[in-house]
Amino acid sequence: MHRLTAIRGGWGHVVARRISAVLGAAGLALGMTLLLTGIGAGTAAAEPPTRLPTYVVDSANAISPAQRSELEAAVDKLYNDHGIQMWIVYVRDFGGLTSEQWADQTAVASELGDHDALLAVATEDRAYRLFAPDNIGGLDQSTLEGVANDDVVPQLREGNWADAGLAAINGLSSELDPSYTGVIAAAVVGGAVVVGGGGAYLYSRRRKQRRIEGGLETLREQELTVDQLAEQPLDVLDPWSREVLTDLDNAVRTSEEELRLAVGEFGEAETEPFTTALERAKTALAQSFTLRQRLDDDVPETDDERRSMLVEIITSCTDADGTLDDQVEAFDAMRNLLINADARFDAITQQLIGLRARLDPATRQLAELTEKHGEQTLASILSNVELARQQIDFAEATADQGRAASAAPVGQQGPAVAAIRSAEGSIEQATVLLDAIDHADANIAAAQSRMPALIEEVEAELAEAASLTADGGPALATATEAAKTALDAGRTGFDADPLGTFTALVDADADLDDALDAARDSAAERTRRAQVLSAALESASAKVTAASDFIGTRRGAVQSTARTRLAEAQRLLQTAQQAAAADPAAATTSARRAGALADQALMAAQGDVVNWQQSQQPRSGGTSTAGAVLGGILVDSFLRGTISGGRGGYRGGYPGGFGGGFGSGGRSPGSFGGSGSSGRIGTGGRF
Repeated sequence: MHRLTAIRGGWGHVVARRISAVLGAAGLALGMTLLLTGIGAGTAAAEPPTRLPTYVVDSANAISPAQRSELEAAVDKLYNDHGIQMWIVYVRDFGGLTSEQWADQTAVASELGDHDALLAVATEDRAYRLFAPDNIGGLDQSTLEGVANDDVVPQLREGNWADAGLAAINGLSSELDPSYTGVIAAAVVGGAVVVGGGGAYLYSRRRKQRRIEGGLETLREQELTVDQLAEQPLDVLDPWSREVLTDLDNAVRTSEEELRLAVGEFGEAETEPFTTALERAKTALAQSFTLRQRLDDDVPETDDERRSMLVEIITSCTDADGTLDDQVEAFDAMRNLLINADARFDAITQQLIGLRARLDPATRQLAELTEKHGEQTLASILSNVELARQQIDFAEATADQGRAASAAPVGQQGPAVAAIRSAEGSIEQATVLLDAIDHADANIAAAQSRMPALIEEVEAELAEAASLTADGGPALATATEAAKTALDAGRTGFDADPLGTFTALVDADADLDDALDAARDSAAERTRRAQVLSAALESASAKVTAASDFIGTRRGAVQSTARTRLAEAQRLLQTAQQAAAADPAAATTSARRAGALADQALMAAQGDVVNWQQSQQPRSGGTSTAGAVLGGILVDSFLRGTISGGRGGYRGGYPGGFGGGFGSGGRSPGSFGGSGSSGRIGTGGRF
């Protein structure tokens, strides 16, 4: 999974602050999810997740009948004001599940969807969870945390269970943007004429700014995948892109200054990896500045174009910064080698003295092993003493050269670093060679007893690797080939060289294990992305179909806004379906956007229907003709303004629609699961 890593620039002691990302609110302007996390301890009377029969469920006997009535009234008000159905359940514990697992499984069993919120409280476990869908405007991560910490948790801590439910409802209601979903629902379902407050749209700029700032702060503290990043609203992406661009520019400037000094000290060869990383970062920075200039010029971009450009800036800058970060440890180590050169050379001298003292005993030990096992069995270590002697001689000569370099004037001491690294590398090799002689007897016995099981293990791993070829990449391919070679040698050459073949197969097995772990993670991520894409396509298709059906059967009243949104939703859905195989991330983004536009189309169409109904109220009679107008059968006369009043006075109709129930109401299935796929934001803890 491609994750945005934290931003940190600079070398050595100069470190730019790190930017992180969080599994964010998918669609902040239309999204909401509150997760108050806790862990149910599980008691003898464990309560498993269940399908909720009513909006308020109290199997823990935590509230009185009067309190239940008060909660139900608050639930009704939340729905009427904002179109959100609130479900509240009190249990004694979560049956050994985490609060997230219990609540999500209950939501799935209850078929909660994109108009439903759930508060689950375990009164004895003192754990809770509150969540809601991500398509309601007015909330973001910081606002949700405020509702949780300021409204809900204080009541839970005092054991005021009913008040906690009221606090959750009222806290969410106070933060949500005004919605006329309830008004439209009542009008469409009941045929009533309802005036939606004159169509006023109330919005607090201060609250909006607080949400943006809170969203950025949260994103800095967590991680975010690229496709999740693309779901962020533009008013979060824009300031974020400016921030990472500035941070990378500062990091590049600082890194360039320190690298210039390092090249003069250590030479181009020693500093080549750092130069390469810096050049990549500078290229990404230049490209990002070009995109930022396009965003800031007088030529307007569509929202989709802006989103794509902002995401590219953020990902490019973050990846470039990560490239710099990857070299910080090596850069600091290189400089520290020079600073501590004298102490390192003293340590090298002591190690070489100890290794040289081991040569004669190792020679005698090797002779005894040869007499015991035979030269053929010890073929892989027969030359170890001589090879170790050569490594020790090389390390001594290199250390002498390094001491001379460290005594040179400042700016000419760079070769000392290479000498330290070379000497220490030789010491490590000599140590391995001599240790192999010390451990040979025990290793031969282990090889003879463990080789059959090791062969069986590697064979199983190779079979698994064959099924993960697409996910493992070059690393798995290389490890697989090495394991096959070592396995063949273990099968055919074990009697001739048990120690060598066993050691080689152990090493190959370890490398294959690492490669398989990475491939499994990649396969799991690919599966998750496929599941997310499938859910996004299914949801978008259902929403587009619902909007299309509603508009098609009430086209006599539906205006251009709803039709435009629907057309774009249909286009994006088709784009997502076509790109599903080649680019799942882009297809998921297109599908989610299609679903959002379909929702907007449906809401706009429902509003048009309400307005059309209101315009017909003064008239009486003409029921069958009105139905024809609404269904789009009679159109031209109304559009030309030639409606006659009175009974049967229609000579055509206004494109619109009414009847058949409220298309977006009810409990439509939503998407539940991990935070990456469910599109929820949240906060929580124990109380």
